Parts: sequence; C-alpha cells; structure tokens
Amino acid sequence: MRSLRNTIAAVLILSFTLAALSGCGKGEPQPTPVPQSLEGFETEAPLTGGGTLMNANLNSLRAEKAGVDDIRITLSFIGGSRMSAGTDEREVRNVPRFTVSMLEDPARLVVSFESILYWDYLRDLDLGGLEFLLGTFGAAFEGSERFNLYIQLADDAAYQVKEESDRIEILLRPIEEAPAPEAEATPEVGAIDIVEDTAAPEGQAFYLVANAFSAYTEGLLPEGCGIAPVLSADLETPLLISKGFGERSAAETLMADILSTNQGLIGSDFRVELMEKGTLPVYDEAMEYAAAYEQQPIRINGTPTALEPAIEDGLFLAVTPDKKGLLYTKRIRESSIGETYEYEQLCVMRGREAKPLLSFEFHTVESAAYSPDGRKLAVLERADEAAHLYVFDLDTKELLTDLTEMGLGDTVSAYVWDSMGGRIFSIGGSGEIAVHQYDFNVPSENKRHTVVDKKGVDESSLAFFGGEVYFCESGEGGAVIYRIKPEGGKRRSFAEGEAFAVSPDGRYMAASDTTGEQASFTLLNMQDGSESIIAEGMAVSTFFWAPDASRLFYIENRLSGSEGEATEETESAAPVNDAYPYRLWVYDVREGKARQAADLPYVSVSAGADADTVYLSFTDSETMGEAVRATYAVNVN
Repeated sequence: MRSLRNTIAAVLILSFTLAALSGCGKGEPQPTPVPQSLEGFETEAPLTGGGTLMNANLNSLRAEKAGVDDIRITLSFIGGSRMSAGTDEREVRNVPRFTVSMLEDPARLVVSFESILYWDYLRDLDLGGLEFLLGTFGAAFEGSERFNLYIQLADDAAYQVKEESDRIEILLRPIEEAPAPEAEATPEVGAIDIVEDTAAPEGQAFYLVANAFSAYTEGLLPEGCGIAPVLSADLETPLLISKGFGERSAAETLMADILSTNQGLIGSDFRVELMEKGTLPVYDEAMEYAAAYEQQPIRINGTPTALEPAIEDGLFLAVTPDKKGLLYTKRIRESSIGETYEYEQLCVMRGREAKPLLSFEFHTVESAAYSPDGRKLAVLERADEAAHLYVFDLDTKELLTDLTEMGLGDTVSAYVWDSMGGRIFSIGGSGEIAVHQYDFNVPSENKRHTVVDKKGVDESSLAFFGGEVYFCESGEGGAVIYRIKPEGGKRRSFAEGEAFAVSPDGRYMAASDTTGEQASFTLLNMQDGSESIIAEGMAVSTFFWAPDASRLFYIENRLSGSEGEATEETESAAPVNDAYPYRLWVYDVREGKARQAADLPYVSVSAGADADTVYLSFTDSETMGEAVRATYAVNVN
C-alpha cells in the first residue's frame, strides 16, 4: 500500500526519465507510459461543504463507473422519514454540512456529517458491483446527531466532491502504482539480528486493532486518539485500527496510552497485530469473550482459580426441561439516531451452540422458571421501580399473558408453578402484598386470578407442595412459615423461619431464621416433622437444592462475621477488601455433613442439571458487567 502524495505525477515522470537515461545502449527503448493525471483531485486535505438541513435523511447511496477507471458515488438527501420515524418526507434544496476525507492503510473514504437524523440509504444501497468498493458502514454517535459514513476501498484513491441541490457527488480515481525502481546490488554485510516481536519485516507493520466500535460511537474514544473505524476482513464487522508502526513497542505504547486515558474501555478488546500493509484486520469472535476467560471467578483452598465459561456472554437462569440446555439472559446493544438502546434477550445454550429462545425484548431479566410440563415459561422482569411477570407459550413462542396486568401487581418478588404447570402462584401486589394465584385451567380469562392469602406475607420464599402453598410472615414474635390450600381455607403454621426451600422430591424443607437470639439453619423432614441442625450462628439467606435432592447448597456471608461454631474447617470473618467474601457450602443429606466448596465474589449461584454442578453468574466489578457477563460451571466434588 502506498502513501498518498500530491506529487505522484512528478514521481512517475522522474522515474521514466531516469529509466530512459539508464537504458541507453541496452536494446530497443521501452514504450513511454502515460503518467496518471490527478489534476483537480485531492489526496490529503479534507473537503467540506453543505449547510443547515433540518431532519436530514441520507436516503440513498449509489455507485457507478465514470469513464474508464473513475467511480462516481452519489449521496442523496430528503427531509424526514416515513420508514424510520413515520414523519412526512419532503424534497430539499441543500445538503447537510459535511466533510470528505481519506483514511489510509487500509484505505477508507469517510463522509462526516454534523447532523443526520435518519439514514434510510440502508434500504436503497447500491455499490454497483464495483470490486474497488469493498463495503460500507455507518457510525451514529450517542448523545449527538453526528453521523459518519465509511466506504472501504480496495486501494488508495484521489477524490473530487461536487455539491448539488439535494445530493453530494464524489468522484474517486484509484491511484496507479508507480513503477518500482530497479534494485541496485549492495555489498554483503554481516547478518542483522531483527527480533520479530520488535521490528516489522519489509511490507508489514504493527497495528493496534480493537473490537471497540461501540465504545467509539459512545464517545469513550475521542477523535484523533490514534485509532479509527475500519471494516474487518469479513466485510461485515466494524473494528478500529491504528496506523502501521515499524516497531511493536510503538503500537503497544499507543494501546497503553488509550487504555490509561479513556475510562470505560475493556483491555481485552485491544490487541497488537503484525499484518501486511493495507490489509483488513481479521474479526475474531473470541475477542468478544476474551475477558470472560481471563477471570478467576472462584477461590479454592485459598487459591484464586480460573474456570472455562459455560456461557460466555450471559447470565444463567435455568436448566431446560430436557436437562440438555441452559437458559440464560443476554444483553443486546443497538444504536439508533444518536442513542444507544439496550435490552435483554433470552437464549438457550446447547453444547457450544447458542440460539435465541424468544424475540421478546426485556428490560432486565431477574429470573425465569419452566412449568413442570415444559410448555410454558414464566419470566420476571425488572424495569425501573416496577416488575412484570410474563408467561410465554413455548410451542408458539408467543406471550400468553402479562400477569402484572392481570391483577398480580407490579411488586412481584417470588413465584412458583404448581406440580402440573396449570397454575402459577406469586407474592406481590400493587400496594398491599399478598399471595396470588393465576389458573390457566379456568376458561374465562377474567376469572383466572384469585388472592390466596392477604393477611400478611414476607417478600421472600414461596413453594407449592402436596396441594398447598407455603410462605413466610415475620412479626414481633419472630418469623413463621405458613401453608394454605389455594382453593380456600385458613393459613396454618408449619415451622419457624424467614426463608425456606422445599426439596424437589418434597421430603425435606431447608429453613433459615435470624429473628431469634441466635441465627439458625435447619433441615425439616416434611413427613415426620423431625428437625436437624445444619449450621448455628450463621445468617444464611441464599440456599438451594440439587435436582435429585441429595445435596443442599448454601452461602455464608463472611463479611457479616457470623461464622457459626468455630471448627478447624472455619476461618475468621473475611477482611473488608476480600474479593471472595461469600463461601459456598455443600450439605450431604444422607451423611448429614457439610463441607466447604469454594469462596465466591457473588451470591448469584444456582443449581445445575446434576448434583455435582452449580452455576455462578458473574459480572466484573470494574465495569459493572460491561466487560464480563458470563456464567461459570463450578464442580463441587
């Protein structure tokens, strides 16, 4: 790839003159090549134009041959957009303010606009099948009406710009390569030791490449920082690339400077690569999830430990009914009209293949639960201060109902299916918190919702077993676990506790209570009422069962200082700055013994498909989940 110079014609003429002089007496003279004319074309300086245009819409982009070698690119404008905003469209008499410039190595034509509200050209894009135009992409900047149009070129080009009433015409002239001078013999010298990691071989250079196009459009990378957008080798994915450096250290210095002076960037998105000059960088999907592999999400026997992600880009919610897939929530980010729009989508991971489960766009998914028959899915969404409990039909992938709008209220905190999947129970309301029921078996939709109990309920645990609903209520005398028949009847006390979890086989209930003089965590036999102590003096709030009910998992908050009875296996409370303040314990029901499994940074742990695996949903604390939203499988054996 050549650097662009206005003196290229003079270089061509001078090269020919020297060749003619040196060729005297060496046979027939060679034909004189006609030097390429670049008169009237620009190769370096930006060209500007345009004026004020309200509601500007770049509605068409076309390219065509112009003469033998030139290419004409036409950008057309209107005001408003029926497609993007449903507004009236109008003809215009001028174009918005613009700047046309060229980026080199690899070559890109850039048309920058101060204000573009709509870019409907995407529906009317025609590059004319010209091989010199490799592709195009746009950059809309968050919080601004700025818009940059990038056209990736196969090689360097000079350009002219002509401004019409409603369009901009750009004439490109590919620059012909100057003949290479004959190499002169050089005397032999001793071998030069060139370290590949330091100096680039001839024809190659070191480039800083970043998978950070979204960070660029969000303003996290300022203009002129040394790295700019480029189309990757797949001609689909925008990346960022620097100029080529002869020394690796120069590219690494630029990377260090960018990461240290611009907050919010993810270091694993940046890499230094040795490439042929002028080639496009390769997009590597592994870059998207590199940060997830660099983490040490647990500590085992005092040693921070890395784990391979089970889900590279999302947070685990549930195991699929066939036990072969993982349901998770993935964050999606899209840009539109100067704003970044984010939502979450439900996906299923089977093996290493992930596919969206629903097309529904969620604000923030807090939890999800399959019905026992596997035909429905309940999803709890948090949106600002309100909650929505949705139920989807998994056969049609359609929304069956928004239970929040059907009487269950917008403060849903817990929910559970009955044993058949025909009914769902929840704790919530809109004002008064109560236990609610929604029965899909009732033909009339407006009669499906009933209130099971409204005498008072904690926003914590909820279960259905043996035809009864279990819930908690705390009062001056302590916390009590109650049960009630949803068809009607009075609540009856079952045990003491402020949180509980019934085993999948219904044989046991684990219950936690911190309302008494000493915190306790116990195991209750649902058949005979007998009780076993799992831990005393330990405030346990997070616990769950293995799917076969052989093990009970619980989390100890070591920052609270409630360690329970001192044993050789326990330690003192975790220091305030401990990166792993939560301890995962495993209680074997048959043996009646508990053991430590690992120290964790978060309490977001859930049961896996078997008794040997739990899933840790992990978000990095440095960027609040921007770098890592991954799920790790933790083997507890």
